[in-house]
Amino acid sequence: MRTGRIGCCLLLALSLGGCAGNQLKQQEQDAAVADVRARLGMGQCDSALAEQVRSLQVPAVLLEAAYQCLTHAELDIAQRLVDSYLGEQENVNERDYAAYLAALIPYARFELAAGDSQLQLDLGREAHAALTGFVRTYPQSGYRAEMVPRVQAVLEGMARAEYDLAVLDQERGQAERARARMRYVQTSYPRSSAAADATAWLLDNQS
Repeated sequence: MRTGRIGCCLLLALSLGGCAGNQLKQQEQDAAVADVRARLGMGQCDSALAEQVRSLQVPAVLLEAAYQCLTHAELDIAQRLVDSYLGEQENVNERDYAAYLAALIPYARFELAAGDSQLQLDLGREAHAALTGFVRTYPQSGYRAEMVPRVQAVLEGMARAEYDLAVLDQERGQAERARARMRYVQTSYPRSSAAADATAWLLDNQS
Protein backbone atom coordinates (compact mmCIF):
# COMPACT_ATOMS: atom_id res chain seq x y z
CA MET A 1 0.00 0.00 0.00
CA ARG A 2 2.83 2.35 0.91
CA THR A 3 4.55 1.63 -2.40
CA GLY A 4 1.39 2.60 -4.24
CA ARG A 5 1.22 5.90 -2.37
CA ILE A 6 4.86 6.63 -3.18
CA GLY A 7 4.18 5.88 -6.87
CA CYS A 8 1.18 8.19 -6.87
CA CYS A 9 3.23 10.94 -5.23
CA LEU A 10 5.98 10.53 -7.84
CA LEU A 11 3.48 10.72 -10.68
CA LEU A 12 1.89 13.82 -9.16
CA ALA A 13 5.27 15.45 -8.68
CA LEU A 14 6.27 14.71 -12.26
CA SER A 15 2.97 16.05 -13.53
CA LEU A 16 3.30 19.24 -11.51
CA GLY A 17 6.89 19.61 -12.63
CA GLY A 18 5.82 19.31 -16.25
CA CYS A 19 3.12 21.92 -15.81
CA ALA A 20 5.55 24.29 -14.12
CA GLY A 21 8.07 23.76 -16.93
CA ASN A 22 5.45 24.50 -19.57
CA GLN A 23 4.33 27.61 -17.73
CA LEU A 24 7.91 28.83 -17.51
CA LYS A 25 8.46 28.29 -21.23
CA GLN A 26 5.25 30.13 -22.03
CA GLN A 27 6.28 33.03 -19.80
CA GLU A 28 9.65 33.21 -21.56
CA GLN A 29 7.91 33.12 -24.95
CA ASP A 30 5.48 35.85 -23.92
CA ALA A 31 8.34 38.00 -22.65
CA ALA A 32 10.28 37.54 -25.89
CA VAL A 33 7.22 38.46 -27.97
CA ALA A 34 6.61 41.54 -25.81
CA ASP A 35 10.24 42.58 -26.22
CA VAL A 36 10.09 42.22 -30.00
CA ARG A 37 6.83 44.14 -30.23
CA ALA A 38 8.26 46.93 -28.09
CA ARG A 39 11.28 47.22 -30.37
CA LEU A 40 9.08 47.20 -33.45
CA GLY A 41 6.96 49.91 -31.87
CA MET A 42 10.10 52.05 -31.56
CA GLY A 43 10.68 51.71 -35.29
CA GLN A 44 13.46 49.15 -35.17
CA CYS A 45 14.05 46.84 -38.10
CA ASP A 46 17.32 45.09 -38.78
CA SER A 47 18.55 41.61 -39.64
CA ALA A 48 19.14 40.64 -36.01
CA LEU A 49 15.62 41.57 -35.00
CA ALA A 50 14.22 39.76 -38.04
CA GLU A 51 16.02 36.58 -37.03
CA GLN A 52 14.65 36.90 -33.51
CA VAL A 53 11.16 37.32 -34.93
CA ARG A 54 11.53 34.25 -37.11
CA SER A 55 12.82 32.19 -34.18
CA LEU A 56 9.69 32.98 -32.16
CA GLN A 57 7.52 31.19 -34.76
CA VAL A 58 4.56 33.44 -34.00
CA PRO A 59 2.76 34.15 -37.30
CA ALA A 60 1.18 37.43 -36.19
CA VAL A 61 4.52 38.83 -35.10
CA LEU A 62 6.06 37.88 -38.45
CA LEU A 63 3.50 40.04 -40.22
CA GLU A 64 3.83 42.88 -37.74
CA ALA A 65 7.59 42.92 -38.30
CA ALA A 66 7.21 42.67 -42.08
CA TYR A 67 4.88 45.68 -42.08
CA GLN A 68 7.22 47.67 -39.85
CA CYS A 69 10.22 46.93 -42.07
CA LEU A 70 8.24 47.76 -45.19
CA THR A 71 7.22 51.17 -43.84
CA HIS A 72 10.87 51.91 -43.00
CA ALA A 73 12.03 50.86 -46.49
CA GLU A 74 13.96 47.84 -45.20
CA LEU A 75 12.60 45.94 -48.16
CA ASP A 76 14.97 42.96 -48.24
CA ILE A 77 14.22 42.21 -44.59
CA ALA A 78 10.50 42.67 -45.14
CA GLN A 79 10.67 40.24 -48.04
CA ARG A 80 12.38 37.58 -45.92
CA LEU A 81 9.77 37.92 -43.18
CA VAL A 82 6.85 37.66 -45.61
CA ASP A 83 8.46 34.67 -47.31
CA SER A 84 8.84 33.00 -43.90
CA TYR A 85 5.17 33.52 -43.18
CA LEU A 86 3.97 32.25 -46.54
CA GLY A 87 6.47 29.42 -46.79
CA GLU A 88 6.56 27.98 -43.28
CA GLN A 89 3.08 28.48 -41.88
CA GLU A 90 0.36 25.97 -42.63
CA ASN A 91 -3.26 27.05 -42.90
CA VAL A 92 -2.38 30.64 -42.11
CA ASN A 93 -5.35 32.89 -41.41
CA GLU A 94 -4.05 36.05 -43.03
CA ARG A 95 -2.47 34.73 -46.18
CA ASP A 96 -4.08 37.49 -48.24
CA TYR A 97 -2.58 40.14 -45.94
CA ALA A 98 0.84 38.53 -46.26
CA ALA A 99 0.43 38.44 -50.04
CA TYR A 100 -0.68 42.08 -49.91
CA LEU A 101 2.54 43.03 -48.12
CA ALA A 102 4.53 40.93 -50.59
CA ALA A 103 2.97 42.87 -53.48
CA LEU A 104 3.74 46.21 -51.85
CA ILE A 105 7.46 45.45 -51.63
CA PRO A 106 8.16 45.73 -55.39
CA TYR A 107 5.82 48.74 -55.45
CA ALA A 108 7.97 50.40 -52.79
CA ARG A 109 11.11 49.60 -54.81
CA PHE A 110 9.48 51.30 -57.79
CA GLU A 111 8.67 54.42 -55.78
CA LEU A 112 12.17 54.61 -54.33
CA ALA A 113 13.63 54.53 -57.84
CA ALA A 114 12.10 57.93 -58.70
CA GLY A 115 14.65 60.01 -60.58
CA ASP A 116 16.18 57.05 -62.40
CA SER A 117 13.92 56.58 -65.42
CA GLN A 118 15.41 53.32 -66.67
CA LEU A 119 15.46 51.70 -63.24
CA GLN A 120 11.95 52.89 -62.48
CA LEU A 121 10.78 51.48 -65.78
CA ASP A 122 12.30 48.08 -65.00
CA LEU A 123 10.97 48.03 -61.44
CA GLY A 124 7.60 49.28 -62.64
CA ARG A 125 7.09 46.12 -64.66
CA GLU A 126 7.81 44.01 -61.58
CA ALA A 127 5.52 46.14 -59.41
CA HIS A 128 2.71 46.00 -61.95
CA ALA A 129 2.98 42.21 -62.18
CA ALA A 130 2.92 41.88 -58.38
CA LEU A 131 -0.06 44.18 -57.86
CA THR A 132 -2.20 42.74 -60.63
CA GLY A 133 -1.19 39.23 -59.59
CA PHE A 134 -2.55 39.90 -56.11
CA VAL A 135 -5.84 41.16 -57.55
CA ARG A 136 -6.23 38.02 -59.66
CA THR A 137 -5.29 35.65 -56.85
CA TYR A 138 -7.38 37.32 -54.13
CA PRO A 139 -10.39 38.88 -55.90
CA GLN A 140 -12.46 38.88 -52.70
CA SER A 141 -9.77 40.32 -50.44
CA GLY A 142 -10.49 43.50 -48.54
CA TYR A 143 -7.08 44.77 -49.64
CA ARG A 144 -7.98 44.52 -53.33
CA ALA A 145 -9.36 48.07 -53.49
CA GLU A 146 -6.05 49.46 -52.27
CA MET A 147 -4.29 47.97 -55.27
CA VAL A 148 -6.24 49.90 -57.93
CA PRO A 149 -4.74 53.36 -57.28
CA ARG A 150 -1.29 51.81 -56.93
CA VAL A 151 -1.60 50.07 -60.30
CA GLN A 152 -2.60 53.40 -61.82
CA ALA A 153 0.35 55.11 -60.14
CA VAL A 154 2.73 52.50 -61.54
CA LEU A 155 1.36 52.92 -65.08
CA GLU A 156 1.60 56.70 -64.80
CA GLY A 157 5.15 56.42 -63.50
CA MET A 158 6.18 54.02 -66.25
CA ALA A 159 4.68 56.31 -68.89
CA ARG A 160 6.59 59.27 -67.49
CA ALA A 161 9.79 57.23 -67.39
CA GLU A 162 9.36 56.29 -71.05
CA TYR A 163 8.72 59.95 -71.91
CA ASP A 164 11.82 61.09 -70.03
CA LEU A 165 13.93 58.47 -71.80
CA ALA A 166 12.58 59.69 -75.14
CA VAL A 167 13.61 63.23 -74.29
CA LEU A 168 17.04 61.93 -73.37
CA ASP A 169 17.24 60.16 -76.73
CA GLN A 170 16.48 63.46 -78.43
CA GLU A 171 19.19 65.23 -76.46
CA ARG A 172 21.65 62.56 -77.58
CA GLY A 173 20.77 63.14 -81.21
CA GLN A 174 18.72 59.94 -81.57
CA ALA A 175 15.63 61.56 -83.06
CA GLU A 176 14.06 58.43 -84.55
CA ARG A 177 14.49 56.52 -81.33
CA ALA A 178 12.88 59.42 -79.47
CA ARG A 179 9.89 59.44 -81.85
CA ALA A 180 9.45 55.69 -81.46
CA ARG A 181 9.39 56.02 -77.69
CA MET A 182 6.91 58.88 -77.83
CA ARG A 183 4.59 56.85 -80.05
CA TYR A 184 4.94 53.94 -77.63
CA VAL A 185 3.87 56.21 -74.76
CA GLN A 186 0.82 57.30 -76.80
CA THR A 187 -0.32 53.76 -77.56
CA SER A 188 0.67 51.94 -74.39
CA TYR A 189 -0.34 54.57 -71.82
CA PRO A 190 -3.11 56.53 -73.58
CA ARG A 191 -4.73 57.78 -70.35
CA SER A 192 -1.53 59.07 -68.78
CA SER A 193 -0.42 62.67 -68.60
CA ALA A 194 2.77 61.57 -70.32
CA ALA A 195 0.72 60.50 -73.37
CA ALA A 196 -0.59 64.06 -73.75
CA ASP A 197 2.95 65.37 -73.45
CA ALA A 198 4.15 62.83 -76.00
CA THR A 199 1.46 63.96 -78.44
CA ALA A 200 2.54 67.56 -78.02
CA TRP A 201 6.19 66.58 -78.49
CA LEU A 202 5.43 64.70 -81.70
CA LEU A 203 3.53 67.69 -83.09
CA ASP A 204 6.46 69.96 -82.27
CA ASN A 205 9.01 67.56 -83.74
CA GLN A 206 7.43 66.48 -87.00
CA SER A 207 10.02 65.39 -89.54
